[in-house]
Amino acid sequence: MYVVVLETCKRHEEEWAGIPKLVSVVSDLETALNDINAAAVLQASKTLGVSSYKTQKLSLLYPAIVEVHSAFKALAKDLNDPGLRIRNNYADSTLRKMNAYMLKTHIKQVAEDLVAAGSSLEPFGMSANRVSEILQLIEESTAIISKPRSAIVERKSITSSLAVKAQAIDDLVRERIDNMVRLLKPTLPDFFNEYFAARKIIATGLRRNDAAENLDGMSTGVVPSEPDDGN
Repeated sequence: MYVVVLETCKRHEEEWAGIPKLVSVVSDLETALNDINAAAVLQASKTLGVSSYKTQKLSLLYPAIVEVHSAFKALAKDLNDPGLRIRNNYADSTLRKMNAYMLKTHIKQVAEDLVAAGSSLEPFGMSANRVSEILQLIEESTAIISKPRSAIVERKSITSSLAVKAQAIDDLVRERIDNMVRLLKPTLPDFFNEYFAARKIIATGLRRNDAAENLDGMSTGVVPSEPDDGN
């Protein structure tokens, strides 16, 4: 939101370029805005596509795990092994109700059973190639199952840092640039008027306590303080 303030300052740069402290603080504002924009882009990218990729991967995993359980149940019947049958008595709906921890634990056990079974499932239609495909799918799914939650935690951390950066920009403008521009009112009235017009425009309708909800998903989102043009 302070981009308009920076643009106003830049538009009159030739007029105040001989004032070292103002040159320095405007440069600081530009750096701070670039920094918060970069952080905002990173924030937005943290959860982008993660949930959809997880959904896509699990849509392949569930039927594959049911397929494995079905093959093991057929093997259990052939071997007359009730324990093996009970260990593989999982319906698709049961798998889908598992939380992330339970699902990761379960598919890890399935992978271990597949490796231990060797070629014993081939007579029931599960080839070595298919076993390899399912083991690969289990590995990929294990990596993605907890990813959305982790991404959300990372995003919240970045959002907190954005709030700090936003406050720093607000302080910089209010405590440093505002004060110096007030001193230029007698000599640079046009710049003074345009600057504080920009400050009032971006502050319209905003309150400082709106900062938290405005920061999530911001681009250059800095919630500004109310300007005081000294009048």
